Amino acid sequence: MRRRFLANESGATVIEFALSLPIMFGILLVSTDLYNINRMRGDMEQASHNLASILANQQEWNADSFDYLIEHIIDNSVGEEYELIVSKVNIDRSMDWSPIRRGEISDVCAEKSSGKYYSDQMPEEDPDSNTASFLVIQLCRYNDDLIINSGLLGSKKMESTSINRLLYHSVVLDKRLSGEVGVEYEE
Repeated sequence: MRRRFLANESGATVIEFALSLPIMFGILLVSTDLYNINRMRGDMEQASHNLASILANQQEWNADSFDYLIEHIIDNSVGEEYELIVSKVNIDRSMDWSPIRRGEISDVCAEKSSGKYYSDQMPEEDPDSNTASFLVIQLCRYNDDLIINSGLLGSKKMESTSINRLLYHSVVLDKRLSGEVGVEYEE
């Protein structure tokens, strides 16, 4: 009788383990996906903040230096599948030029400007002043390549926004960047 009980008990244990294995495997996959997504979100926030900090202290922007900076700050930490939007926004929400766009994909980031007017939230505003400017960096991507089992979480957009006050109110763009954003190049 005791042998039969032990045989039944070990058989039940094997069945319980076999039934719980897919659940444990699913929890492991979801945990891995969430870790990958949160790690990338942190990398994106750091990259957008680093880019904003560097550009906010420059009075002259050169297209080659700008692209080199993007390559070494954004591409190395985020990968190649992203959309980057760089906007210069005055404290009265006006914009001196159209946003600068970079990245392999488009239409991922939410549009935060309409024409030459910035419509999203600002850290401070003064509609009667045009003496200070902010640099707004939007970095966006999809999380498809981060998800091991896309059936569990699905594809989602990830966005990081950094806003820094520009050291110089007037930023001089080189000929190529001027043409890209639709302003007249001044020598």
